[in-house]
Amino acid sequence: MSTDNDRLLELIGKGDTLQALNLLFADASSGSTRLAMNRALYGPSSEEAGERIRAADQEQRTRLGGLSGDAQATALYNLGCFALNQDDVMEARLRFAEALELQPGHLMARHNLAYAHELLAETDNARREYAAVLAQNPDCLLTRLNLAQLALSEGDYETGLDDLEALYRDDPGNMGVLLYLCRGLLLRASPPDLERVLALLGENPAAERYVDLNECRAYALYLMGDLDAAEAAFRQLLDVGGDNLFALTGIIKVLGQRDDLTALQPYVERYRAQHPSEAVDTMLQDLKGE
Repeated sequence: MSTDNDRLLELIGKGDTLQALNLLFADASSGSTRLAMNRALYGPSSEEAGERIRAADQEQRTRLGGLSGDAQATALYNLGCFALNQDDVMEARLRFAEALELQPGHLMARHNLAYAHELLAETDNARREYAAVLAQNPDCLLTRLNLAQLALSEGDYETGLDDLEALYRDDPGNMGVLLYLCRGLLLRASPPDLERVLALLGENPAAERYVDLNECRAYALYLMGDLDAAEAAFRQLLDVGGDNLFALTGIIKVLGQRDDLTALQPYVERYRAQHPSEAVDTMLQDLKGE
């Protein structure tokens, strides 16, 4: 019988991170222990999530010596996931490699090993492992997504965007693919790319339900120079979440371009309250004429 956790893993495997997060947090008080752990791993960082992950990590380490075969491989894979969550990428790489020694067919261990290589800028190793995943399962969309994003990170926009467009054509309801495609287009940001972002979001009404996709729309409008529409879009984002730093930054940029210093100051103060820095302090002092 399929469970919410099975559905979650299916969505993650498809690269549909936005709908996966919706499933995770539709009712954060419900679900299995495994679903609760995945909330901690894939959801926003918090002290509670960190404590849950540290406790699970210690429990897996305690059990590891008494396990063998596939059970040990699963524990090693889990330890790798915990290490990734804690930004210990070298530990994660080691654990995924150990899991694969015991269970060479462990698809997600190999994908995550590739991702760890990618994070460590070991791109040749990353591509090799991603290719091995696709040799085992050509339909692993998450791996195809990662390869497209790797191409974009290396400045190969043509390959990366072509691959993302192909993934979107195959699955236009996949909100994760749509997000990565829009972000890739915004990264290159030619006028046709910006028009494409707005067209993609306009043709998919479901996109309006996702903050990340609304951020893409606002940023595309800003880059196109449509300051009135961009400001309205950034303000809508703030209406949904007043602590949205991306939206605050957008409004600051719009008001800064207009030299509307009086209107600008309260937004800089709101930004500073959430993300204090010397640069923001200096900006505030300049605005106040100090």
